Amino acid sequence: MSSSRCLAAEWGNYPWRSPHSAGCPGKMWWLLLWGVLQACPTQGSVLSAQQLSQQLTSPGYPEPYVKGQQSTVDIEAPEGFAVRLVFQDFDLEPSRDCERDSVTISAGGTDLSRFCGLQGSPLGSPPGQREFVSSGRSLRLTFHTHSSSEDKATHLHRGFLALYQAVAVSCRQPTSWASVGSEAISTPGDSPAEIQNPCQEPYYQAVAAGTLTCKAPGTWKDREGREEAPRCVPVCGWPVVPVAQNQTTPGSPRAKLGNFPWQAFTSIYGRGGGALLGDRWILTAAHTIFPKDSVSLRRKLSVHVFLGHTDINEMLKLGSYPVRRVVVHPDYRQNESHNFNADIALLELQRSVPLGPLVLPVCLPDSETLYASGVQGYVSGFGVEMGWLTTKLKYSRLPVAPREACEAWLRGKRRTEVFSDNMFCVGDEIQKNGVCQGDSGSVYVVWDDHARRWVATGIVSWGIGCNTGYGFYTKVLNYLDWIQGVMDGRD
Repeated sequence: MSSSRCLAAEWGNYPWRSPHSAGCPGKMWWLLLWGVLQACPTQGSVLSAQQLSQQLTSPGYPEPYVKGQQSTVDIEAPEGFAVRLVFQDFDLEPSRDCERDSVTISAGGTDLSRFCGLQGSPLGSPPGQREFVSSGRSLRLTFHTHSSSEDKATHLHRGFLALYQAVAVSCRQPTSWASVGSEAISTPGDSPAEIQNPCQEPYYQAVAAGTLTCKAPGTWKDREGREEAPRCVPVCGWPVVPVAQNQTTPGSPRAKLGNFPWQAFTSIYGRGGGALLGDRWILTAAHTIFPKDSVSLRRKLSVHVFLGHTDINEMLKLGSYPVRRVVVHPDYRQNESHNFNADIALLELQRSVPLGPLVLPVCLPDSETLYASGVQGYVSGFGVEMGWLTTKLKYSRLPVAPREACEAWLRGKRRTEVFSDNMFCVGDEIQKNGVCQGDSGSVYVVWDDHARRWVATGIVSWGIGCNTGYGFYTKVLNYLDWIQGVMDGRD
């Protein structure tokens, strides 16, 4: 890791290049949809806050940061909005009065708050879950690390991850800052902004419906003059307790609470898996609903969905979520035992699921690059382990495999299963993959480094035997239009 790794942030929806990046050594990152901005140490960058929450991270996060650097970012909101910032993860070297490594929040050239350390550390001052909201339109965040001659392999800290967004305020636009809660930090004569943020962060984000304009102090109206409140939209792909991506434990380790908060356990013809989309849809495999070679063709189903834990017994105590509708892709062929093409389905729940640290949705993919050979991902599930049914959620870290290798492997085993372009495979011929009966319908997730979130690129579909060789997955990217159409009620 070198000091050329720069302060990173999601920035808008447009391809953009940092004006300072030409002088920054190392690899240039381009923004793709929700891309990554790199600002060189000691040089400033300007981010545009939007109504959708965006991420701002320290250099190289979640890997340990490098000593001896400084990066500054200014965050600006549009007219009629303020900047809101909250730290979702914070781990800096603790020191007295934060005199070594620190994150400083400032406005108008005045430092307002300085933070360091981590929750529970005897030294330092971590921000915790406090919210920072400007009473003006801008916020400055400075990340500083002290030069150290100590062994860089010791005292490693991962830095920080913050969420920022533009939030609606009153028509008055004070030029100073409002800080956490009711403790307003402002210059004499200024009134703190009136923040309209009814959503529970970081599980939901406030999104204004349409274009809102300020008609009176504290009142926002649409083009027809009707008062409008922002909608609370589920935040996807940001687990509160993310899985450790440097995990090298062989086999299938047990998942911790919050590692895979989108994981669903289904009971239909047997145990299966799925993933939460939004707050009322479950993405799963069609064959968990209509199994191959089943004598009961499309009869009335009894579908049970459970969420919110890594232990099936605890899930059962929490109770199942009633299913309103089952939608199987029309191209799925139940009577073709060797053809798992279009092995995808959606379950609509009767009611929205309350989101929290143990129940959060996964995101959908938007790029073919997430399927490149060698990309590492995770598959989790409650399937059979070592020949026994398990009640604990397990997971495996597996790479996307070259398509040619999987095709050759199938030919070598004289298999006749269809391996269509709507599928991809993961694993290798030697490594144990930890996937078996009962894992079907669970998802394969990868970290999207551009969007800075976890996305479900595949659905566990079929394989040959358990735990060894390649596994074959439904390619979710090919079914985005169908998924969106079903969820929008067009199907």
